[in-house]
Amino acid sequence: MADFTVIFKSLAPLATAGFSTCNEAVIAEWAAAQARFPHRDVAALPPARQLEHWCVDQAFHAIGHPGLRIAHNAEGKPKAIDRPEIHVSIAHHNTADGCWAAVACSDSAIGIDVEAERDQLQRIAPRFLSESERTALGTAPAELAAAWAIKECMFKAFGPALDFRADLEVAWCGMESAEASGVAGHVRGREGRYRLAQLRMAGAHAPVWVALGPVRD
Repeated sequence: MADFTVIFKSLAPLATAGFSTCNEAVIAEWAAAQARFPHRDVAALPPARQLEHWCVDQAFHAIGHPGLRIAHNAEGKPKAIDRPEIHVSIAHHNTADGCWAAVACSDSAIGIDVEAERDQLQRIAPRFLSESERTALGTAPAELAAAWAIKECMFKAFGPALDFRADLEVAWCGMESAEASGVAGHVRGREGRYRLAQLRMAGAHAPVWVALGPVRD
């Protein structure tokens, strides 16, 4: 058996995030028959990519969309084939332990992202954070992962013609406040609120963060 464990769930907007390890035989059987991604030959993908798609499929089941078919535009942005009124966002992140996946659906622009704490974020921080953001955030892996995830949400909701450093701003307020009440994010000056939570899974190695937004207070 392969099990997808839901760790995070939101009702407004409708979203979830969870984790699964890889059972290659089960995932391959699903890939050969799946209808979630009708324009993709998921069965031809390597096991890790099949697992990503399976986890996303399970996440859609978890929020009550078992039959929602997904396509991607030229920039890779997902869309609901039969429900154009639904805005969709998808995220997945492979680790040594398995795969994290998240999905969100809304009647307006929405983004969701999952990001593990990793050393690479310190090296690339000057490319996605302004000097003032770097001063506010510091160099702690948790803060950098959270900021990256929030900016990914903004990019997914309002991109693709956006520069992470110049067009997207995270008004960091400290981790405790961010987890309790969210974070203000600005897309070319337009403010929105972004929810942030740590995803915890027994036995998983690197801590992982999920960001969702913009959300309505």
